[in-house]
Amino acid sequence: MAVIGAGCASVSGVAPDSGSTATVAQRNSSSPASPSGGSSSPSTGHSSAPRSTPTPKSTRKLHLQSPFDGVASYVAGTHYYITAAVYDRKTGQTFVLDPKPGAVERTASIVKVEIMGDLFREHEADKQPLSDSDISLLTTMIENSDNDSATSLWNEDGGAPSIQTFDDSIGMTGTTASADPWIPGSTDLPGWGWTSTTARDQVRLVRDFAYKNKWISDSYREQGLHLMESIESDQDWGVSSGVPSGVTVALKNGWLPIDLTNDTDWQINSIGWVKGDGRDYVLAILCQGSLSEGDGIAAVDHIAAQVYSALG
Repeated sequence: MAVIGAGCASVSGVAPDSGSTATVAQRNSSSPASPSGGSSSPSTGHSSAPRSTPTPKSTRKLHLQSPFDGVASYVAGTHYYITAAVYDRKTGQTFVLDPKPGAVERTASIVKVEIMGDLFREHEADKQPLSDSDISLLTTMIENSDNDSATSLWNEDGGAPSIQTFDDSIGMTGTTASADPWIPGSTDLPGWGWTSTTARDQVRLVRDFAYKNKWISDSYREQGLHLMESIESDQDWGVSSGVPSGVTVALKNGWLPIDLTNDTDWQINSIGWVKGDGRDYVLAILCQGSLSEGDGIAAVDHIAAQVYSALG
């Protein structure tokens, strides 16, 4: 959170996008050769080898290499617990890096995108425009990661029950909104940052800002993206790492020492959307266990830059 925001890792697999019929190989597979076969010559009447039966599109395999293949050994060497997911719009595939499925990770300040989404959903449902106060709070909450603004909007939304309803409605099945008033061990860090989540769920969330969907109008989507594209400069890390100028990046980061007493065991998160230079993807990286905030940011930066390179 503006203070809010282990073990080895391996690539756990590749998940087709919802509705996709492609079967995807996990790693290092080349694309299948085109079906072989000849054609009959009308001038001679001779035929070459019989034509093979084309594989139906519904069962044809796409062999795609995970963009996380190149970072698994790096992640193992950090001894942090790092999970990540990326949705590649070009292929329609979601790739996941998760060395320890089911381990709890905290949102820290990335939950502020959920707060923003729930606010938009409620105003869509009520057909009421955002107030000037709402717009001001949203701006400081996202662009500056202001905790007081987030708390005001969290309460306005209806707190944990409302955020949970929102999360469930968009398919964030591994996320549980925190009902704690404070981060455990703290009396001044608001409890919404203790929300538990997964990298896959965070990709699901950002996708609904990046691309058309049924629950949020384009005007609200664009408003949210504009705020995420205007993050203050000292928070411009993570998803934006390795991305050249001229490429669109909309992001939100979170940071929180899980061990508040010793200011260590940091949770460092970055979620966002990258579009341009032949790329169009949504990325979430969640890192827990770094000794310092800077070490965790460096790890997240490294992974984000590698993903950008791999998806080119």
